[in-house]
Amino acid sequence: MKRGFTMLEIMLAIMILAIMTIVSMWTFRTIVRNWGLATEMADDLQRVDYAINQVVSALRSAYFPLDGKATEADGFMLLDGNPDNDPDESDTICWTKLGQAIVGRNSRFGAAPHRVMLYVHKEDDRKERGVSSYQRNKLGKKAPPEEFGLVADVMGEDKFKPDDYDEDEDDLTEYYTLGPNVQGFNCRVLDKDQPFQDERAHWVDTWDTSNCIPRRVQLTFWMKPADDAKEPYPIVRVVEIPLWDISQNPVTVTSEDEAEERRRKSGRKGGSSGTSGQKGGGNGGGGNAPGGNGGAPGGQGGGAGPAGGPGGAPGGGPAGGGMPPPGGMP
Repeated sequence: MKRGFTMLEIMLAIMILAIMTIVSMWTFRTIVRNWGLATEMADDLQRVDYAINQVVSALRSAYFPLDGKATEADGFMLLDGNPDNDPDESDTICWTKLGQAIVGRNSRFGAAPHRVMLYVHKEDDRKERGVSSYQRNKLGKKAPPEEFGLVADVMGEDKFKPDDYDEDEDDLTEYYTLGPNVQGFNCRVLDKDQPFQDERAHWVDTWDTSNCIPRRVQLTFWMKPADDAKEPYPIVRVVEIPLWDISQNPVTVTSEDEAEERRRKSGRKGGSSGTSGQKGGGNGGGGNAPGGNGGAPGGQGGGAGPAGGPGGAPGGGPAGGGMPPPGGMP
């Protein structure tokens, strides 16, 4: 007699199969979800890494006048809007730079010094972030960008404006969204008066010297997590600005007009010396004077002229070699 499965055994087998199926599906969904989050995070990191590298390059390309005549438009400014390094708050930094970093090779700003203002723009943050009256006026020309995240406002400098600039028709401000997933930004600088304490960097949150550039800048970018349940994570960069020493210890360089005037004065002095030399050379001649009565010997040869010019060669006539008068006795 053949014996089959009981109802209890079949139900138990179905229950075990259902549990295994549920666990397998949950595991598969978790793997797929984590794979998607990792891929999204990798893409975000790649984009923000490029944006941060652009910011680092822009800071290293900081502009400063070599004649030592710096103004507020040439220095570095830091508005400390995030003193506690909060992931949801943002500092604002502003500096003048050269080159194509941030703006790109086809930008109208790339060929001349231009001002960059870097901050995190939030949806509920509509206030102006200008640091001086002339910058606030420019920022008021356009509405805030529609995209949010790490934003760079690029402004043409007043002192580099063309003569035919029309303020009503032209706009010297453009906006660049660098990192949409950056939700916080903090900047610290190396203290100017006491950069190191106990052989460690002395970072401060303020920069009151607006006409020069800090030696080093520490940038912290707070990234939005791919999973809303996770905490924001920071990306930190430390940048040393090459022109910091020139800006903090400026050397006054003579202007081109003053240098040209000095060259002219030096040329006039050199010409005067040459004239004196020619006079000295003229006094050295005269050796061919005719002899006196009765066949007196001729005048002494001129000898060597006074030093100082090419004309100071020895006199032309030999000593005592004057020509006797016609008919005179030898």
